Amino acid sequence: MLEYPVAFHRELGMWVVSSHELCLETMKDLRFSPNFRHWEYAPPPKPEAEKDDFDIVTDHSLFAVSPAQHLRLRKLTMPAFARHVMSRIDDRIRDLIVDCFETIGPADEFDAYSAIAANLPARSIARMVGVPPEDEKIFIKFSNSVVKASRINLTERERKQAQHDSLEGFAYLKNAIADRRQRTYPSDDFLAALVTAGEQDDRLDDWDILAVVMALIAAGADTAVDLHTYVLQGLLSHPEQYRMLQAKPALQENAIIEALRRGSPGKLPIFRFATQDIEFGGQQIRKGQAILVNLAAAWRDPQKWNDPDALDITRNLEGHIVFGAGPHFCIGTYLVRTQGGIMLEEFIRRFPQAELARGDGDLEYDYEHHNARRIVRLNVRTNAGASIRNAA
Repeated sequence: MLEYPVAFHRELGMWVVSSHELCLETMKDLRFSPNFRHWEYAPPPKPEAEKDDFDIVTDHSLFAVSPAQHLRLRKLTMPAFARHVMSRIDDRIRDLIVDCFETIGPADEFDAYSAIAANLPARSIARMVGVPPEDEKIFIKFSNSVVKASRINLTERERKQAQHDSLEGFAYLKNAIADRRQRTYPSDDFLAALVTAGEQDDRLDDWDILAVVMALIAAGADTAVDLHTYVLQGLLSHPEQYRMLQAKPALQENAIIEALRRGSPGKLPIFRFATQDIEFGGQQIRKGQAILVNLAAAWRDPQKWNDPDALDITRNLEGHIVFGAGPHFCIGTYLVRTQGGIMLEEFIRRFPQAELARGDGDLEYDYEHHNARRIVRLNVRTNAGASIRNAA
């Protein structure tokens, strides 16, 4: 990685960028586009008459529109991320997380993946958007489908099936947007905030709103599954770090970012495509060539991070790119941090003496997962009885 921070991978037919410095530069450089339509091997676009809702929303996505349109969408959506909107969302998510821990109860042992990680992320975004509990199943199916439909490492048949499975959710959300538009006093959820957002006569249309929701799902639903397991696995496998966080709750956000940096759960990198001939990192990159931004390597780059394999929740994380960088900085960062933070608060409060069962939590990964090196089993011994006796 250090000898060849920018190298051409012949089998993949694309450039691989691995150092922290150059990954950061790639994400900030507007000459590198996230729109795969700029790729020299991009398939021809579908005729307009053949496009379904998934195709149209993808055309409106933050990764597909021009830089000027991307800036417009970011600017118009800012009110939806305002403090008063987010504070109401915090309350909804907190109730959901507390209910999750109430279901776990005073168990001696539980699986953090099935009880927490697989349970919270998509439901949290559903609460944020304004989906009522009785419709959560539709939204969760939609979330899973839009993530899978965008994965280049699945077969064409799998992607087409996922795209088809997403259509019910798009129809549901279009009806929800229409409902918000018809109300004299819209609800106080995120979807209503997007409907009412605007500047002078400029407003988000339905496709813009759906594109923002889809971006939130991509950033905050599937990825957040790994946040919960990797944060708990990191802290509980380093008991001294877990005790330090209990003593210094102000380190919570640092602990979340550090656990993600060290864990590097993502299986896939992100991609950029050269929009012009570029000299970059000592290499000549042609217009249309693909750049694989190797975030897993950047997060553990020893030139950026001292002892990168160590978990240190006091580490100076200034300049980290765990949530991306540049104009495409992760739109779901607030939701992911909030969800992870509330989960940690509840976990520490209820299970201060928790440890991984049998040493490693019976740790199991799903290496076939389409998006991540996913932890699918992490058994936690709560030692709740000991905590109650000590408190007494």
